Amino acid sequence: MDQKETTDILLIEHNPFEAEVTKAAILKSKITDKIYWAKDGEEAMNFIFGNTDPQSDQLVNIPRIIILDLKIPKISGIEILKRIKENPATSKIIIILLSSSEESADFLQAINSGVNMCIVKKPDLTSFANKIKQELGYYWRLFEN
Repeated sequence: MDQKETTDILLIEHNPFEAEVTKAAILKSKITDKIYWAKDGEEAMNFIFGNTDPQSDQLVNIPRIIILDLKIPKISGIEILKRIKENPATSKIIIILLSSSEESADFLQAINSGVNMCIVKKPDLTSFANKIKQELGYYWRLFEN
């Protein structure tokens, strides 16, 4: 997708297979097809803020929802979450955190940083895809009201 187009969902995921599974779940749910995939934290921050300071109100893109992998290269998922939630121009973006870990410390840190939802990646792809569709559907309905 061209970055100039409206993006409904920013998917930040370093694993290509997991990114494809997540994108397929989103597309299958028919919620939106306007998805941008960032492969690392730096690409995600550049997508939203360009080369400006993350505290700037001069944004390049403002997605409605961010699906964020916790452990990504260059800039961690927690750091991205904090930067987005600290900026008044981006603080209201819904963020769904994905993690392979079920460590409560990871989730507690994410919750304290402002995440809206935490989803544990499951080896069962069908269950994982259904969970993504379910949570996106819930949050997407908020935009319709």
